[in-house]
Order: sequence, then structure tokens, then C-alpha cells
Amino acid sequence: MNLKQRFTKKRFGQHWLINEKILEKIKQTADLDEDDYLLEIGPGRGALTSRLLDSKIRGLHAVELDNDLIDFLDKKFSHNEKFSLQQGDILKIDFEKSRYDFTKIVANIPYNISSPILEKFLGSLGEERKNNIKNIIFLMQKDLVDRIIANGGDSNNGAISTRIKLISTVKKICDIPPSAFYPKPKVYSSLVVFKPVPPNLRLDFKLEKCIDNLLKVTFRARRKKIKNTIRSILNQEDIKVIENGTGISFELRPQELSIDQWINIARLYIKINN
Repeated sequence: MNLKQRFTKKRFGQHWLINEKILEKIKQTADLDEDDYLLEIGPGRGALTSRLLDSKIRGLHAVELDNDLIDFLDKKFSHNEKFSLQQGDILKIDFEKSRYDFTKIVANIPYNISSPILEKFLGSLGEERKNNIKNIIFLMQKDLVDRIIANGGDSNNGAISTRIKLISTVKKICDIPPSAFYPKPKVYSSLVVFKPVPPNLRLDFKLEKCIDNLLKVTFRARRKKIKNTIRSILNQEDIKVIENGTGISFELRPQELSIDQWINIARLYIKINN
């Protein structure tokens, strides 16, 4: 099977990564060792899989949605005892009951399911994470990554940035042009690493849930000042108490706030409601 013989399927968001330097860059970024058991999402034609298997890892379990690729992948890697393969939708597979103990996830993920995949493996605010994954190494759409890594005051800053940074540390490694893929996507990609925050370093779950609710309320209309959207859950007197107690003006828009400011607002909000 070569690129001209194997047509990609738009409904699966398939874009084969063909740049050798980027493939090697992903492997280096994964920083693999003999204790690692990898989950690869959407191995495609196995270009990245080959490199990952050519390292000192305990094993690699690949999940591929496209049934037409299963036989090809099985034949290509059947000789490798470290490799296992599963056909299915990554978002529907329950890994809590899996026999695999994954330490890292590596994937060139379809852009249309980036957010739900992140939520599946990083978890959500106010919820305990159900896995022991140390690092998640993803190729994602650059625009989404830029929103995730944005800080308070940045126009790209949004609810997703605050949520993800409260449960993981995020580092963008590099941007990747469309020419690195076949067929070429219309957008740039970024290589990014997520490192989940250990349970003992997370905020109190009640506080996390409060922050999550504040983000939902205020970013529903991100162009409006906080004072105009937060009135749905706070009266004017409570708004003044929080402004005076935190030193944060609700004349600001939600994207202008830092994570620490959201934490301070949430703490006082909880105190008022108690």
C-alpha cells in the first residue's frame, strides 16, 4: 500500500504525517523508556508506530477507527511482540476496565475530536482522573493549541485554557506546516505535550467545580463584561463583596483574567454562598 493507492477518508479526518524529521521529533518528545506502555490513537499507515516500537518500551497498543486499515496494520506489525491492535472509536472505549496500564499517549489526532479526547484522558474540573498516564503527546490544530496555552489578557485566552491548565501543565514544542502531511490540511498543526497534575496537587474539587461554573457563565458571552454575565448567579451586593475582597474589577472581560484570579473569585463565591 502506498500513498497513491490508499485514499484517505475525510469523515475520519485522515492526514498522513509524512515528514521524517517531524516523526522523529515526536518520538524524541515522547522521551520513551523501558517502563513505558504506549497508547497510540489513530496509527493510520503506521509511520509513527514503527518509530515508537523501535525504542525501549514495554509495549504499544494502537486503536484505529478505520476498519480498512486494520488488516494492513496487523500484517505490518504482527511480528512485533510489543504491538497490539484494536479497531474502534477511541471516545467509546472504556479503558478503566482495560488490561493495559498506559503511561503515555501519542497521537496525530483528528481536529474535530481534539477537545473530547483531551477531556477523556485529562479529565475534567471537579472529577478524579481514572488513569495513571504521565504524558500526552499530541499533534493538534495550531489554532486550538494557541487557545489552550494562552494566558490572561491574550485574545486567544478562553475557558478551555483555564480548565486544562488547572489539571495539567502544557508545553507547545513546535508548529508544523501543512506540507508535512498527505493530503495537506488547510491549517497549521502544533506538537504539544500535556502532563496531568498529580491528584495531591489538584485544587479542592468543590473549588474546581465552582471555577468551572464561573467559566461557563462568563465565557458564554466572552465579549461582555463579567458584571453583565455573572448577574445570573450573583446579585449586585455579592458582586461588590467579591470585587472588594479580591481586588478584581468585574468591568473586565473573562479572557482578561488569569487563573489565579479565577481561583480567588471562586473561593470568595463559595464563602458567600456558604
